Amino acid sequence: TGYRPTLSMCGKPYVQSRHIASYVASSSLYARYSGHSVKVNHPYPPLLEEIQRVVSERLGVGFEHVLLNWYQDGSVHIGKHRDPNSQVIASLSLGAQRTFTMHPYMSKGEKKVAGAEVKRWVLGNGSLLVMQGDTQENWKHEIPKEPKLKEGRISLNFRQVVHQKR
Repeated sequence: TGYRPTLSMCGKPYVQSRHIASYVASSSLYARYSGHSVKVNHPYPPLLEEIQRVVSERLGVGFEHVLLNWYQDGSVHIGKHRDPNSQVIASLSLGAQRTFTMHPYMSKGEKKVAGAEVKRWVLGNGSLLVMQGDTQENWKHEIPKEPKLKEGRISLNFRQVVHQKR
């Protein structure tokens, strides 16, 4: 059920380096990713359903979508980006540790804000990263390449960002 999405960058097709699988809580929902509709699976596998239940209870947030990302090794990455909403995103890391980097977001012509520096966290097996509030407005985030890393990592990104089918 996993696949490598083809996205558009500067008008040209680009195949992502990582595999994804997307699950929604109801068959009446769909998800968007980088401006494209995502192939969704329903229902959740029981293990994912249980993990989502625990994360939701712990954070007090109801999630309707989980995006599973498979980073085969350190060559697989996701570049700097912002997600198009300010809702809660909870990312559970499983497997090899990876660096998560946040960069201050500046619109064109905007000058760097004093004290706004790049922030880095090492996400180990079992760590839970939560983005909420104005994070997406003020920061870009990424999982950079780490060429020496040979082990794999799965991230489970729990989201509220889904849409009703019409």
